[in-house]
Amino acid sequence: MNFRRAYIKLTLGYMLLIMLVCGFLSYGIYRGGAAPLERRLERGEHIFQREPPPDEFMRRLEPQAVEEVKHRVAMSLIYFNIAVLCLAGLLSYFLAKRELRPMEEALELQGRFTSDASHELRTPLTAMKTEIEVALRSSDLKAEAARELLESNLEEIGKLEALSSGLLKLAQYEEGVKKDTVGTIQLKAVIEDAVERVKHSAAARGIKVDLQLEESTVLGDRGSLLEMLVILLDNSVKYSDDNTTVAVSSYRGRRHVLIRVKDEGYGISESDLAHVFDRFYRGKVPASKEQVTGYGLGLSIAKGIAELNHGSIEIESVLGEGTTATVRLPLSHEKRQARSSQG
Repeated sequence: MNFRRAYIKLTLGYMLLIMLVCGFLSYGIYRGGAAPLERRLERGEHIFQREPPPDEFMRRLEPQAVEEVKHRVAMSLIYFNIAVLCLAGLLSYFLAKRELRPMEEALELQGRFTSDASHELRTPLTAMKTEIEVALRSSDLKAEAARELLESNLEEIGKLEALSSGLLKLAQYEEGVKKDTVGTIQLKAVIEDAVERVKHSAAARGIKVDLQLEESTVLGDRGSLLEMLVILLDNSVKYSDDNTTVAVSSYRGRRHVLIRVKDEGYGISESDLAHVFDRFYRGKVPASKEQVTGYGLGLSIAKGIAELNHGSIEIESVLGEGTTATVRLPLSHEKRQARSSQG
C-alpha cells in the first residue's frame, strides 16, 4: 500500500469537505450582508419616485455604491477562503498522517512478522529436505543411517512444532483471554508452580532458585500468568552460567504487586535491550558461552500476557552481570478494598 498516496487522497478529502462547508457559510454571509442593502435601495427608489431627494443623499444609495460594497464583501470572503484553504491543507495533511500512521505501523509489523516467520520456517524445512535428498541419492542406505536420518528429521519437526505453538500463543494473547478464565489468583502459589516447572533444568546446571515471596492477590488469568513466569524463569536459566543463582521475589505495594526475576547471567547489551520484546529478535550470546536455542518469541509472549492482565513488564540488564525482569500487576479489587478499610 502506497501510504504517501493515501496521505494525499485523505488530505484532499479533508480539504474538499472543509471548503464545501466554508463555501456554503461564505455564500450565506454574503447573501445575508447584501440583502439589507438591496432592500434599502429598492425602498429608496420606490419612495423617491414620488419626491426626488437631494443629489448628495442619492449618491449614498445609488446602485453603483451598493455594488461596490457587495464587491468588497465578496473579495473579503474570497481572501478568507484562500487563507482557510492553505491552513486546511497543512492541518489536513497532519491529521491524515496521524490517522493512517497506526495502520502503516501495523502493516510494517505484519510484513516484518511474515518475513521473519517465513525465514524461521524455512531453516528446519531446508535441513530436512537436504538430509532426505542426500539419503535418497545413496544406493546402499543402511538401517542405522536411516534411523539417524529419522531422528534428525524428528528433531527438526520438534522445532517446527515449537515455532507454530509460539505463533499460536501470540495470536491468542493478541485476541485476549475469555472472560470466564479471569478470576482471583493467589500469586505466591502461581510463582511456586512456575519455579517447579523449571526446577529440573536449573538443577541440571547447578543453578539455585532463591524465593522471597509475599502473599498477594491479583485478578487475572492464572494459566497465562503461569506461562509468563515460566518464560521469564526459563530465560534466566538458559542465559545464566552454571552454578549461579536466580532470585525470584514479589512485593505487594499499595495498588500493585511487583515480581522480580533476577539472574547472574550473560546480560544484555544496550543495543539489544531496546529490541528484547520484538518478535523473533534474539540477542547476541558471548562467543565463549554456549549458544541458546529458540526463536525469540518468549518475551513477546510474556509482554502480551502482562498487558492482557492489565500489567506491564520491564527488562533491565548489565552486560556480563545479569538481567532483571520486573512484572507489575494490579492488586485485585477485593484486596484493595480490604487495605482501604484497614487504613
